[in-house]
Amino acid sequence: MSTVVSEYDVKKDERNRVTLKNLAFDYYHAKVFDDGHIEFYPQVLTDASISVRTLAMMDSAMANIGRRKTGQALNPRDVLDITGDEDDQA
Repeated sequence: MSTVVSEYDVKKDERNRVTLKNLAFDYYHAKVFDDGHIEFYPQVLTDASISVRTLAMMDSAMANIGRRKTGQALNPRDVLDITGDEDDQA
């Protein structure tokens, strides 16, 4: 069971915001219930732009390069032929 470490009154402002004091985390997940009570749960955010799976694949690719286990060189003109994008040719 959790222990109450702080208790104070808050008032919402004109934009329906409240200020909470001395929080341990930067981000919280809020749940608002139909009876009016609100629960906040601390959130630890990670960089969602690169997944753990993608990072593992990148590590594997770099290890393969180190072992000289690579595919054939890529010709950029072949990529243009596949995509049909000829506007970017210089």
